[in-house]
Amino acid sequence: MKKTLVFGASLNPYRYSNLAIKRLTDNKIETEAFGVKEGETFGVQVKTKLEHFQNIHTITLYMNPKRQIEYYDSIIGL
Repeated sequence: MKKTLVFGASLNPYRYSNLAIKRLTDNKIETEAFGVKEGETFGVQVKTKLEHFQNIHTITLYMNPKRQIEYYDSIIGL
């Protein structure tokens, strides 16, 4: 199955990125998460360094567009 990265993942259960992780894992989609704070939600470890991710098929963006700028090259590299 193809792997999805939730970019801008939040541990806050009221954020859309957290809901996305729940729905992806509920549907048995392999899910990775990148966010500002480390932690775990729905069995997915939220990591703070992009070097840890490989073989990503789909990226869902939940980060403010202004904050995304510094990650453009890394996102394209994934």
